[in-house]
Amino acid sequence: MPEVDYYAILGVLPNAEDVVIRAAYKALAQRYHPDKFTGSAAEASLRMQEINAAYSVLGDPLKRANYDDKRCADIGDSSSYFDEGADSQEPDYDPLEEQWSVVVSYFPELIKINGRLQDIAWRLAYSFRAALLENKKFENAEAIENVIENKFLQSYFGTNQEILTFAKDLIAAKNRRAALALNRAIMVIGSFNDANRIIQKIKKDHCTPEFKTRTELQEKEKNADYFILIVIATFFAICLLVLGVALNH
Repeated sequence: MPEVDYYAILGVLPNAEDVVIRAAYKALAQRYHPDKFTGSAAEASLRMQEINAAYSVLGDPLKRANYDDKRCADIGDSSSYFDEGADSQEPDYDPLEEQWSVVVSYFPELIKINGRLQDIAWRLAYSFRAALLENKKFENAEAIENVIENKFLQSYFGTNQEILTFAKDLIAAKNRRAALALNRAIMVIGSFNDANRIIQKIKKDHCTPEFKTRTELQEKEKNADYFILIVIATFFAICLLVLGVALNH
């Protein structure tokens, strides 16, 4: 595996589209340009070297393919997104902020969509903003959101729908430790080897007793609805019985 994470340097996901990588590079290069950066010249120079090196690889399809071959297996390591280290935390700057502020003033619905991705991982939201600012397809934002989210989840949790739903539940519950453990289990075991066994162990080791998966909540709701129907049916049966007795008298 390469020692330098070029995706982390540009702040994008490993499965980011070319358009996202290009937009991220342009935004960062603009921020750290010596004529615009407000920090030290040494920091600007160092950051520009890192940014240019990352883009020289990720911006070239052949170099990127070779880099990816050395970098990861079929299921990637999600440590950068779900561990508690600094890399999982959103930077205190956003090179897209100025342009994004203009966009949401005309398309305020994008704030909610961006927020949903932000709840999963800040880089996911960043990729979303970068993609929209580059392709200008603001009215297709939800479709772009779905593509980015699905690619991310499949990259780290495989394609088993039961596992993917469980991963979404863990992320929604902000249980990063459990999500990371699930990712590592899938990396070793795969997502199609007794998914229920994997889910139950992750729940036992990393979730509180109060935690319920979406499937369990739906089942609980279904049982509650069934109980209500039984109560209503019983009530009407009693009413009819009482009415029948009254009429006979």
